[in-house]
Amino acid sequence: MVNKFAVFDIDGTLFRSGLYREVVYEMLATGKAPDSLTETFKKHEIDWKTRRSSDAFKAYESAMASAFDAALPHIAIVDFEAAAQTVIARMSDYVYVYTRDLIHDLKQDGYTLIAISGSQEELVKPFAEKYGFDLWVGQHYERGKDGFFTGEIVKTHDGKDKILQRLTREHNLSFEDSVAVGDSYGDVGMLSLVDRPIAFNPEQALFEHAKQAGWCIVVERKNMIYTLESHGTSFVLA
Repeated sequence: MVNKFAVFDIDGTLFRSGLYREVVYEMLATGKAPDSLTETFKKHEIDWKTRRSSDAFKAYESAMASAFDAALPHIAIVDFEAAAQTVIARMSDYVYVYTRDLIHDLKQDGYTLIAISGSQEELVKPFAEKYGFDLWVGQHYERGKDGFFTGEIVKTHDGKDKILQRLTREHNLSFEDSVAVGDSYGDVGMLSLVDRPIAFNPEQALFEHAKQAGWCIVVERKNMIYTLESHGTSFVLA
């Protein structure tokens, strides 16, 4: 039997923040990460919060990820796991209404639910389980024998299309009537593979791509959800 599936990004798509960012914030707040970590991305954070450029947030995220990745060999595994557990316990209910309800409806319709995230496995697994995902993939940190991470990383924020193709082969999933939801340009490959791609709260690069491709665009703002559908060269509220 071949099953239909729906695949979701997590950070910014289901979760209202970034699981990856929140665990960094938690480790800094509890003194479990080097204070010097902030030096490399503090300026980018100010640029983002003052909206100095259209790509300021992406630059901030990239700078934070690079700084944390470089610090990994100095991060105790037990401290990271504790921070991850705290973030999940405190924040896992902070999700978007549209994607939360879509997940519920697709589950009811018999879809196999997949989460592919750039956040770490220690965060993705409990979050995905909470929302009923059947399969999930997150970033992998190699663990050393000394209680610290080695610094070796298997990243998942790029190449989501290849990850999805592998999962569909391994689990006998069909692309017919398939659904994908993502919020960033890194999700384009994954979205391009399915019958029903949804650009949710898209960043500008994804928005422009979605417009050209005629994909459905959904925006959730405050207590309103707006669905934009392509009608030739323009979009209308559905």
